[in-house]
Amino acid sequence: NTVGLDRPGIVSDVTRIVTDKGGNVGESRAQLLGGHFSLMMLVEIAPAEMDDLHNKLQNEVQGMLTTCFDTIDPKAVEITPKIGFAGAFKLSGADNPGIVHKLTSVLARHSLTIGNMKTSHEEAPFGGTELFTMEGRAVAHEPLASQFDWTKIKAELQEMGESMNCDIEFKDVTGDAIRK
Repeated sequence: NTVGLDRPGIVSDVTRIVTDKGGNVGESRAQLLGGHFSLMMLVEIAPAEMDDLHNKLQNEVQGMLTTCFDTIDPKAVEITPKIGFAGAFKLSGADNPGIVHKLTSVLARHSLTIGNMKTSHEEAPFGGTELFTMEGRAVAHEPLASQFDWTKIKAELQEMGESMNCDIEFKDVTGDAIRK
């Protein structure tokens, strides 16, 4: 993981060091947010090279905070707990203080964790007001609670949205790829 002020060449610098140490980049995610850049990668590398890789990343990728840690190859083990439910959510409407907290609190109350999430602001097409959007995926792990009912979560989110002048969609996407 690498994060810091954006500049040209961050991904190039990181991947050069990984390659020079005999590593290979698998899955990765990168995001520019404000003036900061964040990069998260799963890297395959010989265990004996891990400490040296971390040192080189910390010392040679200027202006970036870097962390490294061991992970388990998801192909080598059975991942537990299994996902019992996946829900896609989308909120759009007027921005309200605490809106992210309110929506994620409903999800947490129902034992859902965030698989991914993105928020943004944009100018409304009419009226000059600012619209807020939030979308992502939330998951619940097996075993699901006996009283788990995603339609009740959907109704609670829609009621919350109405009270804040927002539209909130929530749908069951269990079985779809969580990382979409």
